[in-house]
Amino acid sequence: MAYLDLTANHPFESFACVAAPRKLSAQERLVVVLSRSDPLWSLRPRHTHSKLLRFLFGIEAPHHLADKRLEALRNYAVTYRLRDAGVSAAENVALQAGFAVNQLAQVRHMVDGARAVRVRKSVGGLVRQALFALVTLLIFSGATAWFSSSFDSRLIAFVFVAVAALSFASFAGKEPVRR
Repeated sequence: MAYLDLTANHPFESFACVAAPRKLSAQERLVVVLSRSDPLWSLRPRHTHSKLLRFLFGIEAPHHLADKRLEALRNYAVTYRLRDAGVSAAENVALQAGFAVNQLAQVRHMVDGARAVRVRKSVGGLVRQALFALVTLLIFSGATAWFSSSFDSRLIAFVFVAVAALSFASFAGKEPVRR
């Protein structure tokens, strides 16, 4: 049985629905997390010479997302993370794509949280890097000296060793695909 409270000022007044703040979906949060490593130049359109760069040096620009709404979110996250002057333009594009102001605040919170977690290198890591650089230079100079007798020119031997080292470094520097 239901009762009606007639002592209230307006018993039949309809209450305005207060919209709950919208949160980012799991897919949108994933886009923000993945955009943490994207450089600012990844927002520019891809050019035909990007295939050549990928073939020669293994440099590949991040692909644009097929969903325009998610691409606007990635664009906003990258420009905000790098504090580019185009943050307001990216914010306008994200708002026009259908994101609410509190969702963009959540993106800013996620990006600011990612900034605070940066790990500093230990002294041991710096010493290992210095030793690796020293060993690399010694191997490089030894290989140049060894090949200079074969090529009858130290310059040609240097160029040969440099091309070989860069070719090896581009293959060795790639991370394995994890599944």
